[in-house]
Amino acid sequence: MPVPAIGRKIRNSALCLAIGACFASAAYAQSNTSGSINGQAHSGDVIVVENPATGFSREVAVAGNGAFRVGALPPGAYRVTRRAADGTATVRENISVSTGTGANVNFVATDAATLDRVEVVAAGINPIDVSSVESATILTEAILDAIPVARTVTDVVLLAPGTTVGDAAFGNLASFGGATVGENAYYINGFNVTNFRNGLGGSTVPFEFYREFQVKTGGYGAEFGRSTGGVINAITKRGTNEWEFGANVYFAPKSLQEDGYCVSRPDGTVLTLTCRDTANEIEANFSAAGPIIKDRLFFAGIYNVRNWDETLHAVGTYRDRKNDDPFWGVKLDWQISDDHLLEYTGFRDQRHIVDTTYLYDHEADAIGEHVGATQLRRGGRNDIFRYTGYLGDRFTLSALYGKGEFDRSDIGEGDTCPVILDNRTGTQIRRGCWSNQIPGTAFDTREAYRLDAEWDIGQWLHGNHRLRFGLDQETNTSEDDSFYSGGVLWQYREATRSPTGFEVRQRFLSNGGRFETESRAFYLEDHWDVTDDLLLVLGIRNEQFDNRNALGETFTKQTNQWAPRVGLSWNIGGDSKRKFFANAGRYHLPVAGNTNIRLAGAEFFTEQFFVLDGVNADYTPVLGAALTDLSVFSDGTVKDPRTIVDQNLKPMFQDEFILGYQQEIARGWTAGVRAIRRDLKSTIEDIAIDAALNDYAAANGYDDFHAGGFDYYVLTNPGKAMNIFVDMDGDGVLEELNLSAAQLGYPKSVRKYHALEFTLDRAWDGVWFLQGSYTWSKSYGNNEGYVRSDNGQGDAGLTTLFDQPGLLEGAYGNLPNDRRHQFKLFGAWQFAADWKASGLVNVASGRPKNCFGNHPTDEFAAAYGAESFYCDLSDDGTYNPVLYPRGSLGTTPWTFRLDLGLEYRPQWAGKRLGVKMDVNNIFNSGRVLEVNEVGELGPGDRNPNYGLPTFFQAPRGVRFSVSYDW
Repeated sequence: MPVPAIGRKIRNSALCLAIGACFASAAYAQSNTSGSINGQAHSGDVIVVENPATGFSREVAVAGNGAFRVGALPPGAYRVTRRAADGTATVRENISVSTGTGANVNFVATDAATLDRVEVVAAGINPIDVSSVESATILTEAILDAIPVARTVTDVVLLAPGTTVGDAAFGNLASFGGATVGENAYYINGFNVTNFRNGLGGSTVPFEFYREFQVKTGGYGAEFGRSTGGVINAITKRGTNEWEFGANVYFAPKSLQEDGYCVSRPDGTVLTLTCRDTANEIEANFSAAGPIIKDRLFFAGIYNVRNWDETLHAVGTYRDRKNDDPFWGVKLDWQISDDHLLEYTGFRDQRHIVDTTYLYDHEADAIGEHVGATQLRRGGRNDIFRYTGYLGDRFTLSALYGKGEFDRSDIGEGDTCPVILDNRTGTQIRRGCWSNQIPGTAFDTREAYRLDAEWDIGQWLHGNHRLRFGLDQETNTSEDDSFYSGGVLWQYREATRSPTGFEVRQRFLSNGGRFETESRAFYLEDHWDVTDDLLLVLGIRNEQFDNRNALGETFTKQTNQWAPRVGLSWNIGGDSKRKFFANAGRYHLPVAGNTNIRLAGAEFFTEQFFVLDGVNADYTPVLGAALTDLSVFSDGTVKDPRTIVDQNLKPMFQDEFILGYQQEIARGWTAGVRAIRRDLKSTIEDIAIDAALNDYAAANGYDDFHAGGFDYYVLTNPGKAMNIFVDMDGDGVLEELNLSAAQLGYPKSVRKYHALEFTLDRAWDGVWFLQGSYTWSKSYGNNEGYVRSDNGQGDAGLTTLFDQPGLLEGAYGNLPNDRRHQFKLFGAWQFAADWKASGLVNVASGRPKNCFGNHPTDEFAAAYGAESFYCDLSDDGTYNPVLYPRGSLGTTPWTFRLDLGLEYRPQWAGKRLGVKMDVNNIFNSGRVLEVNEVGELGPGDRNPNYGLPTFFQAPRGVRFSVSYDW
């Protein structure tokens, strides 16, 4: 469909870093908020697991085969005691449990087991988790504090292998395994906080409130769904039996930030003025955590004060953006008893960004009169309640209820002024008093329930079986009222088809309503210990999505979406030093809430081109003769679902296969390799069927029927046959049509991803640690996925790619998120008692480049302008369009970035005071990340900006922090 919108605690603990500094493959057997302790002892022994910090304790008997497992453990450091039948006891201290992982504790393979008491630190735990079949990375608070990573969720995610930075049009978001940035799922304390409108990001909290991240890049279990990219699973801090207080401040002074990069044409015409932009940020955090009632009720809270402002320069306009809204977060944990836990998490991330626009004379570098201000309202409140019950040694039950709110409203002073974009000089200049192109109110609410259970059956048939099963339900509601500022958009540009040399594009847009989506799922998973060293995970997930229109009626419902998940882990040699693992699974993605709003709402959206006969004093156009017919993309009515959705519509899903091997190559060193294959087997997109309907009408005697090319957009599976209802004879009665794939003329949607990942990890030993990875990958096909980087379109499932058959000619090739080579390396070095140095290196190959121009033969595709893969790059004055297949015009340059950090934590202050400096992009590398890929302004009218840079690496910046804990 066409696009309408042109106080962290930094401890020098060897234990903390030892746990954080490993590529951990998260165990399938765990929930998304807890971990487990697994191991071997002697039959008849009793295992007691205690958390000294909270007083939590659980006791289990060792099975007949010597195996034991204590699951559903909140993240933390535990003491594990083995009590033998003869009264002797063996103790292991500081066993660290992270989200979704299984810590291995072996009481058999050690001579020390005969002693009355033995204490072993965490360094004695093998970092290879043999209870895992997933591909995931655990990044704890300790490791993130130790390295100079930027303080955003995306920058944390980009530390994991197989992730790449997404297109700048979508903000700072990451792509997983070739998927678009809109296909990821975000969780905080087990609650889904993903943006369900288009999948672009989710709710966030300050770093000081996070305890750890689990970044799932593939192979995740049946508990997780609604993602064909990756899963970002975050856990917040919780209180213990000791009161702790902290305060810190982070600031990045603009005086120490290097300038960005301006872009001009070879003839000197200025295009961008990013080199004049500035940014200034200061943030303070105040935290407290401790017992309200010792061993029973705990509190953790944070109050975040921030002040952020930036200036953005463009030809003709100057913008000043500011935000100073505070954040608060609270975590309460009530250990009713050792068998019953109750948790509450609440946070508010609401912010009002004030974006003020002024006229700007870039030649004189002079700010002019005030144009208008827009308030960008983002975020809201989230409340999460969770119960965990240990109902005997073998059964655990967890229940969650959560409600999240997110405001997406844009409200400005100039919302009654028309949108005017002046491109007559080749540089887009905003004219008039408008302040926001598409203002309006938008508010999203998610209400979710989930129930998860784990039942350790023990010996059954052959081997031990542990069943995990559960269900979840989400009700996602979007309220929306949006329109072009002033009700209309006018865009002036050069055009050879206009007698004056210039044309005006005129668009009208308005939409609104209340839209609801119901999502339900259930899953069952068997963790089968076939032998002591071989684990099979056999899972199945079933999902259902019910999307409703502005009238509250179902317009598409996907049911019985069966997703098998199968995994294997082989503990080679039985000593947890070598592991082979494999995984195969299917993953579904729901229809985005944005589809409800745009396709199933009362949207009114039209476009027409006119001769530009002149411009009035207020910059409004003097319209001449019409150059095109009126295109009606949406007529303002809520359509009969049978006319806009293929009645044979199948769900969107991806199949994934992973093979991996991990080995301890020396004490403290592990290495691994993974081979990944992903295949997006089914896609949901809207397509225009006007050409097919015209052919059908001609062949079946509907002589009075004519579709104008943009009248019939249908949600379907591209490349498949369609069942649709259309009023072919104008009598008000819908006829049922069955159109074959050949009649529709669209190819199948294809996206494939192949990768080899190599990892190397050197655990912290009190002096230094290191993590590194190299990924070779290839992402190719004709469809990037949910959103489209080619034109920055965030209309998930409604992009322009499949709007006309002609737009798919040449579309097969290397996709935008293809980065053939990526090297990542980070670590820290305690080079003196009070000093620690750290570094982060990222080296990546470039992104494929394209040329988009006007289609020379498909009149409907040609009406979209520069959206096809035909381009005329000749300079001989003739019009000779050539088909340049996707990604065939080379790539952007390789990029290199080195970040360095230095921390001073003096012993004279009891290690409570910390002073740190991080320098990002220390060599100020300014490689081009993205270029202008629009080759033509019109047929035979080459775009002089084609190939010029549009986005660069962020320039060198410095961030300081001061913290004090007590």
